[in-house]
Amino acid sequence: MNGRDMMPACARIAAVDPAMADRMWNTTTDDDGRDLVDERMRGKGRVLCAACPMRLDCISRALVNGWKDKAVYGGLDYASRWTLARLIARDLHIADGGLHRIPRSRVRDWLAEHPDWGERMRRDGRDYWRRTKRRQRSRREYTHDDPLSLPTEPVPKGLVQGSLF
Repeated sequence: MNGRDMMPACARIAAVDPAMADRMWNTTTDDDGRDLVDERMRGKGRVLCAACPMRLDCISRALVNGWKDKAVYGGLDYASRWTLARLIARDLHIADGGLHRIPRSRVRDWLAEHPDWGERMRRDGRDYWRRTKRRQRSRREYTHDDPLSLPTEPVPKGLVQGSLF
């Protein structure tokens, strides 16, 4: 095998067409400076990442380095990496933001030991947002001056209900 065969797909694509690699794993900007995300190309990038033999290394590097950007690493966007980082930290008994304090190999070993990490991550993310929504609902104060709870009276006969203008 030559060195080019050992390169991950993302590096080979970036070497040939950097603009395509940006659309697959990073964000591009338009003329006004706004970030653009090509979801179709991102989907193709995620498929390539899922089949890449370097995926666990890529994910562990992103988690330990704490990259907080809109790029995709190992097929995971920032929100997914955040959820996975919380899951790993909880399993390793580390504070949520403490993954950067441990060796990258420990994170990679955890990923290798838990081949179901993708499903666990999705389940944990879903449960987290459900708990957050419940907390928000429980803190909401309901008042009786909400428009839906104001007493209403029927329109007298002969009058037509409609807009004033």
